[in-house]
Amino acid sequence: MKNYFYYPCLIVFIFSACSKTAINKSTTPTKTITTTAPLDTTPLPNTVSKTDTIKVVAYNVLNYGDLCQGPTTALDVYLRTIVQYASPDLFSCEKMNAFPITPTDPANLAVEITNNVLNTVFPNKYAYATPSNISDDSKMSVLFYNKQKFTFVSMQTIVSYISDFNLYKLYYNDPNIAVTHDTTYLYVLVNHTQSGSSSTERDAQVTQEMQTLRSKFAYMPNLINMGDFNLASTYEAGYQAIISPTDSTSQMSDPPFSPDKVFSYPANWGVSPTNYAAYLSTSTRKLTNVPNTCGTSGGAYSWFDHIFISPWLVKGTNYISYVPNSFKTIGNDGNRVDEDINSPVPVVNTSAPSAVIDALFQFSNKYPVSLKLLIKANRSGHSVADPVAKN
Repeated sequence: MKNYFYYPCLIVFIFSACSKTAINKSTTPTKTITTTAPLDTTPLPNTVSKTDTIKVVAYNVLNYGDLCQGPTTALDVYLRTIVQYASPDLFSCEKMNAFPITPTDPANLAVEITNNVLNTVFPNKYAYATPSNISDDSKMSVLFYNKQKFTFVSMQTIVSYISDFNLYKLYYNDPNIAVTHDTTYLYVLVNHTQSGSSSTERDAQVTQEMQTLRSKFAYMPNLINMGDFNLASTYEAGYQAIISPTDSTSQMSDPPFSPDKVFSYPANWGVSPTNYAAYLSTSTRKLTNVPNTCGTSGGAYSWFDHIFISPWLVKGTNYISYVPNSFKTIGNDGNRVDEDINSPVPVVNTSAPSAVIDALFQFSNKYPVSLKLLIKANRSGHSVADPVAKN
């Protein structure tokens, strides 16, 4: 039985634009920054106007690498089809079989996905951020990123109870950074919580995660918290720990509830899945033995996978903003309750190309979830101050 030790969680925080010295720019002059006053948006000479749309995808890859579903090489073929369609810029894979983290180890599954899936489909586009397994779990999570758009800065394990929750810090490769010396950071936290009908252990994991975040930052920067939370409803203490702090500056948002207002609180998809049919992420499979016996059955019956966003991303405070109504459950057309993703009943699933639908069925019992972020290049060299990390 594991001891109840708590460590920093796997977090993926999305950029927070910060008026500070850019990476490797030690000679950059210090600038005055503010958290309240309007920013000076006057463009500096030799800067360019640019916006980027960032695709964020979280995916439970169902024990990838343990051979239960077949050889890794066969699974890679399905994942290539999925990745080519989804085209993520930030891509978290939860529930990978535990692997050695040494980059040169042939058993390193992060290298396997980077080289034989992501960069096979989109050559020289992806890298992975350093993972961990302090908790010595049988499963691990990994963050992959588009290195043409992002640079990886650091990883901190903030929770290592049952599984590791890691906080990743990246910055946007702003075309104007050599002129502005103003770095836009994004933090990403990746979760895979304890499953089961009892929420006690996952409540403890997520509550510790959020307590650690809120003790680390006075207010939330550009931050994403995503992965498989194994939540059955919004009543669970872990869910409430994310969305209901006493301080609104650290309140995370679940986009279909806020800001999109597709749903309102409270919500119990475990009891009433049909009310949330197009957002359910478990399961792509109706039967326990087709296409294999490795995952759960029952068709789309619950919504375990989420991407929570910080107030800055909701409001577009610091060069990065959530694109309204962009949260999607990839491959779920809203007609999959108690049905396979690729079943012709009650209708043919045309929410994605048929090859993608079949690949999602074969690869995992989970639907990936996704959203989009809009990033604006910083032309003025001014930004809202990032919260100073306390630990």
